[in-house]
Amino acid sequence: MDALPRRRATVRYCVDWSEQRHHLAGALGAAITDRMFALEWLRHGKYRRVIRLTDTGREELRTVFGVRGDRIV
Repeated sequence: MDALPRRRATVRYCVDWSEQRHHLAGALGAAITDRMFALEWLRHGKYRRVIRLTDTGREELRTVFGVRGDRIV
């Protein structure tokens, strides 16, 4: 947590603009997202704001974090 930038909130409430669903925002959300891109669990879609979960990412979310398949969209 000490490595997160202090210029933005660590965690904040946010609703996705397109799907109207809650997601993790703030410095922690950005750090997790950056790491998932580095691991190629996520890729950008056709448009800048579109993010796609890769097959690897889907499997790793199940394996590493125990996220049930029905919770992964």
